[in-house]
Amino acid sequence: MPDKRQDNKPIEVAARRKAVLELCFISLLAITVAGAFIAALTYDFVSARAPIFIMVPLLLLIGAQLNRTRRQAHVHDLLEEASLALRGKNNGFNSVASFVGLMVLLLLLIYVAGHYVGISVFMFVLLRWISKEHPILSLLISVGVTVLIYVLFEHGFHIELYRGYIFRLLSRYELF
Repeated sequence: MPDKRQDNKPIEVAARRKAVLELCFISLLAITVAGAFIAALTYDFVSARAPIFIMVPLLLLIGAQLNRTRRQAHVHDLLEEASLALRGKNNGFNSVASFVGLMVLLLLLIYVAGHYVGISVFMFVLLRWISKEHPILSLLISVGVTVLIYVLFEHGFHIELYRGYIFRLLSRYELF
């Protein structure tokens, strides 16, 4: 008669890895929302009502999810899986971490160069190096979508997207 614990081992490992990924993602989300909540507290009351109204229940839900996930996994298992993830031996964590890293790079690119340049460059990089598309196709799609976004926001909605730090420097805005 086969040992049932050995048959369930791949399932247990997958569940532990999922719990680690979930805890990492929820923790990152909690830090981000808590930072936005603290920033919203510095606004005038009229401006802060909507963010606070949205973020208080969101923080409560995040806390409940963190607690549920923490109870599902043992601390030793979580630490072991986190150690594997930090050493690069958890493929799921590696792909999530690279995605989060790409999103942080996109935010930095938007901050420095603006929405239009950031979106265009980021889309080109995703199409060319991650999707392995032809360079001309990648360029055409990224420029075409950026032009579409420009026309839609600037002319359709009359919303000026952020131009970037470089634009502000060149336009001699007072930065501080």
